[in-house]
Amino acid sequence: MSVKVYNKSPLFSAHYKTSRRETFTIWMKSLVCHTNGCTVFDSNGQIVYRVENYDKKCSNEVFVMDLRGQVLFTIRRKKTLVFGRWDVYGWSSCNCNIKKEKPWFQVKRYCRIFSGDIGCQLTVGQNKYWIERSSSPYIGAFRIVNIYGGIIAEVSLNGYGF
Repeated sequence: MSVKVYNKSPLFSAHYKTSRRETFTIWMKSLVCHTNGCTVFDSNGQIVYRVENYDKKCSNEVFVMDLRGQVLFTIRRKKTLVFGRWDVYGWSSCNCNIKKEKPWFQVKRYCRIFSGDIGCQLTVGQNKYWIERSSSPYIGAFRIVNIYGGIIAEVSLNGYGF
């Protein structure tokens, strides 16, 4: 199964930058034998990112790397009483974790009790974004919107959109 990510604004990556709309394909296979991970390809079929989890399938920590295996950032899951939180930590060019005590950004699950919506809040510095699920139960689609409702990026399963 693959997922396509349709970015509506310039990408935010130290190694991969473009000002045009880009489509990524996520292949749910690791490039390393007998590990759990996935590989991200751009629209030209080139490998852009590797996501590896060397411990086990449902670990609390995953590594996002470039093609050469250099770690770009680490995603760590923090468990709370009701909803989960994920902290993302950046890495420097020497492959050592920088500012380990302060995450680069955070993703928190939220629930609006009266409307029944479940989603995630993405916090990058002082900026807040929302990850929303498609209203259709048949389409595995998500989008990231800013506080004004403007679409930043869309994620859809095998090309299906909102």
